[in-house]
Amino acid sequence: MATGQNSDPLRLLVVEDNEDDFRYVQYLLRVNTINRYQVDWAPSYEEGLAAVRSKTYDAALFDYQLGGRTGVDLLRELIGAGSDMPVILLTGSDDLRVDQEAASSGAADYVCKQNLDTVHLERSIRYALRQAEMVRALRESQSQLQLFMRNVPCAICIQNEAGEYLFRNELFQRHFDGAALAEASASMPDGTSWQFDVADHHWLIDTFPMVDAAGRKLRGLAAVDITGRIRAEEQLRHTTSLLNGILTTLPVIASRVDEKGLITESRGHGLEAIGLKDGDQVGQSIFDLHPQETDEIQKALGGESVNFRWQADGRNRTHYFDNFFHFDRAQGAGAIGFSVNVTARVEAEAHSRRQSQLLTSVTRNLPIIVGRLDNSGCVVEAEGEGLAARKLSIAALMGRKFAEIYPQTREAISRALAGGSAHFNLSGRGESEEWQAEFFVFGDKSEQGGATFLGRDVTQQRTLEKRLLSISDSEQRRLGADLHDGLGQHLTGVACLATALRDRLNADKSPQAGMASEIASLVNSGIELTRALARGLCPVQVEQNGLPAALEDLAYQVQRLQGVQCHFDAIGPTRLIEPNIALHLYRITQEAVNNAVRHGAAQQIDITLDTERRPHQLIIEDNGCGFDPGALREGGGVGLGLMNYRATIIGGMFKINPQPRGGIRVECTFTNNSSSDENPN
Repeated sequence: MATGQNSDPLRLLVVEDNEDDFRYVQYLLRVNTINRYQVDWAPSYEEGLAAVRSKTYDAALFDYQLGGRTGVDLLRELIGAGSDMPVILLTGSDDLRVDQEAASSGAADYVCKQNLDTVHLERSIRYALRQAEMVRALRESQSQLQLFMRNVPCAICIQNEAGEYLFRNELFQRHFDGAALAEASASMPDGTSWQFDVADHHWLIDTFPMVDAAGRKLRGLAAVDITGRIRAEEQLRHTTSLLNGILTTLPVIASRVDEKGLITESRGHGLEAIGLKDGDQVGQSIFDLHPQETDEIQKALGGESVNFRWQADGRNRTHYFDNFFHFDRAQGAGAIGFSVNVTARVEAEAHSRRQSQLLTSVTRNLPIIVGRLDNSGCVVEAEGEGLAARKLSIAALMGRKFAEIYPQTREAISRALAGGSAHFNLSGRGESEEWQAEFFVFGDKSEQGGATFLGRDVTQQRTLEKRLLSISDSEQRRLGADLHDGLGQHLTGVACLATALRDRLNADKSPQAGMASEIASLVNSGIELTRALARGLCPVQVEQNGLPAALEDLAYQVQRLQGVQCHFDAIGPTRLIEPNIALHLYRITQEAVNNAVRHGAAQQIDITLDTERRPHQLIIEDNGCGFDPGALREGGGVGLGLMNYRATIIGGMFKINPQPRGGIRVECTFTNNSSSDENPN
């Protein structure tokens, strides 16, 4: 490639071990070529190699004979090092062997130094430079082609007529077994596309004929990976199937409207509820069907997403639909919507609201509180402030464990949390009166577990019941007093007369004296029975000497009159128990002892009053035959019910259970409201 006078000179390197030959070449390059060439000389193989490595030259002339080496050896070493500099070989004479070796080694040209002139040498240099440019361009093209072949998302190969691979890119080598593909493609004519599956990949194959520079027929093959498309199609089919399943089985309606609001598609099982079928709404204006929702639909047509509810009458029932509409971005206009029949939910919500309103009305107007406990017994829900004045407000209970606030309820709460039910009473003293509340707690059978509770204020009821019971007790005391002071005194008089009669008859030595003595004895026995009966109806000991003395006397009378071993034991300071509480505890003990003697045939009864425990305990145990404790829960006898009621009256807990070795254990836990309970001394 020649340059003009204003161009930079070409940089040439001459590797020649004969200085005269170098000077001759240098002379030829200077004749009529002023400043066209910059020529450097390397007198040996090694210096030539070093010069090429240290500087950049546009071209080089290598002498074929360089001592013990040749210019061809130097050229090959440079090519091996990555040099693309064009090289011309210089020979001393024409030699066919040198010509062939120059061509095979990659030399751009070779010239004979004999009869060499400037024109011939310049022509050879220009030819070498043009050839180098062409080689560089070809190499660049080949490099870009190789890069394209490696990175193109296609598997590509080229085969000759014998089926041998002339080229295969990396993608082809990684995914294809040549034999399997060759067998599959053998029957496929060129110009057709077909699918070929390898492992979990799917390929679209195209074959095409080719011809090389020599006119040989070749065959090209390009395979495009369509795995993503196949999977997307499968997903689309699955989604379509799922959508069709939803539309044919669930109460939904799928609709599409154009930009003017005309329905272009409407289908789904939800249409049946309003007496329609697929396509019946096509062509209608959605604004006419739902005029009250015009603004929302306009928003959807304008590019937004909206939801609203509409109702329609069908099959003697009003149906409610939740609608979800959004702009149809795929079409660029109109809207797509789904309508879900939520009639059952709406009706359930309405029913729930009615129930909630009813519960709210009840809890607001009645003296009750209802709520729910979680699995640990903590109050997690509560409604009603009817017991707020009794320190049982929602604020006082929420988030706290019921049994920790009221330890006496621990057993009942545990039974309910285990899935059962229980009943307990709470009591306390307010500013002006003593109050009582009755609670029922039931295990929650749902998955969340826990328990529900209902509490109601029974202060007025208990007060009335107390008065009635007090009247009953007063009547018993009056009857007892009448028996003691009336019948008892009368029988005492009869006994005195019978005794006097006996003494007179004995003085007269009458045979009837024995009968008179027997009459006196019977009357005295009647007096004892009358006094015992009067003592039971009117336990004067309770009022005069306190509960322990009364229970001690009761145990003595049972032993004396019934012939049963009966023992009383008092633990703790009991002398100052409130008279009202003491009377009820006495009646509970009296009923338990009577049951043990009459129904249980007990031979030993133990009565224990323990006020050291908190709450206090009254325990009556016997060794009789016992009875079914379920009788109390099922209604039982009047006596059992009355004992339980008396325990409730004093704010206590009543339990009756069989003992392991036979007999019955009656237990009443209570709290003494007297200040003496807190400070007995």
